[in-house]
Amino acid sequence: MFTILSPNSSIFPQNLTLSEKHQKLTEISKARALDLIMTTNSSETLVPNAISSPVKHAYSDFYYTEMYIGTPPQKANLALDTGSTLTWVQCEGCKSCFELSMPNFNIRRSTTSRPMPDDHPLCVPPNLGPGTKGQNCVYGLFYYDRSSTYGPFGFDTFTFLSVQGQLAIPNVAFGWGLFNKVNFNDYFHGHDNPIGGILGLGRGHPTGILQQLNQITLQRFSYCLPPQFEAQSLLHFGEDAQIGGPSVGSTLILGGPDDYYFTKLDAISLNGQRLQIDPSLFMAGGKGMAVDSGSPYSHIVAEAFKVLKQAVVDYFHNMYGWQPMTQKSKTGFDLCYQNIPTVFTSPSVTLHFEGADFVLHKPTLFQAFEHHNEFCMTILSMDQSDGLNILGAAQQVNYRFLFDVAALRLSFSPESC
Repeated sequence: MFTILSPNSSIFPQNLTLSEKHQKLTEISKARALDLIMTTNSSETLVPNAISSPVKHAYSDFYYTEMYIGTPPQKANLALDTGSTLTWVQCEGCKSCFELSMPNFNIRRSTTSRPMPDDHPLCVPPNLGPGTKGQNCVYGLFYYDRSSTYGPFGFDTFTFLSVQGQLAIPNVAFGWGLFNKVNFNDYFHGHDNPIGGILGLGRGHPTGILQQLNQITLQRFSYCLPPQFEAQSLLHFGEDAQIGGPSVGSTLILGGPDDYYFTKLDAISLNGQRLQIDPSLFMAGGKGMAVDSGSPYSHIVAEAFKVLKQAVVDYFHNMYGWQPMTQKSKTGFDLCYQNIPTVFTSPSVTLHFEGADFVLHKPTLFQAFEHHNEFCMTILSMDQSDGLNILGAAQQVNYRFLFDVAALRLSFSPESC
């Protein structure tokens, strides 16, 4: 998960590095191109007083949105992250840079870019403050795996999709990444990295997109994460962020205004049977389960994970006589089987949120890793001293999510993304 706003945050496990996350990849095809400036091939419709941007699935298992920044517009792919608030992009002239398959954002080529003065009302902690030489605002983000990004904070024009075709919004504040010790690379397949920064969809800082563009976003957004690279979808803001149908579930967003998107998880079921898990374990850290598009996979605290793991082990043993691996998996997952089955029936896992049940999409529960000849459950155990329960991106695919921050409601419904 690429979501830590400070080194003291507990939402991400300290023993899981970005490199380990990036090794947990799927064998799927490369995404076809979307050109925001020209058009969108998505079948999703747009409504007035709303903005959208395309969403794609990277080989590193991050989801990203295609954004155009500056005048004239320059394309920037930004990781979709509900677990952080600040938006930033790697810039041309960076002193410490990560590999990127497209040009870095060039501030000097944009006629509408300008730095933020250090006395600007948006230049406030955490993560923002005056630079060492004064005059202008700077930002700094630090992550548990010792990755970081730092640089000036400024303004420029962001171009979104709208009912008119495109909408250029001036004076959007974001970070100009000049010192970036960050890695979005695909270590497992060796594909080039297309992601040049992060789009922060959190609610915890006035520089967040939701708050900056409040009159347009109305403090609400929705997305549907596609499982395949050929598929494409849209990130919707404002009136365009809608959800419907007979299977919509809704639950409260917990926590304060500067928190992540926490929800109350009451229980977990396997094949319709509720597992004997102490409900207090789902409130580790006193917050609940975080819904985080920036974390590739879901995490459950260790004591609760043990119960789920044993139930899955019993299921596969009773159905097929399988025995899990006893040695440590090369993939980093906590429940794996040697040899990849050709045909099998996955168990059904349901998360019982307060007021709504979320049935995990079966193909997201288990993954074959052909390079290691391993078959693994893509839910990870999290040490209770490290953090929280997290619903990650892989387990969110083929669901429409609507984050209505103003109403403090999270809604979801099955959908082919």
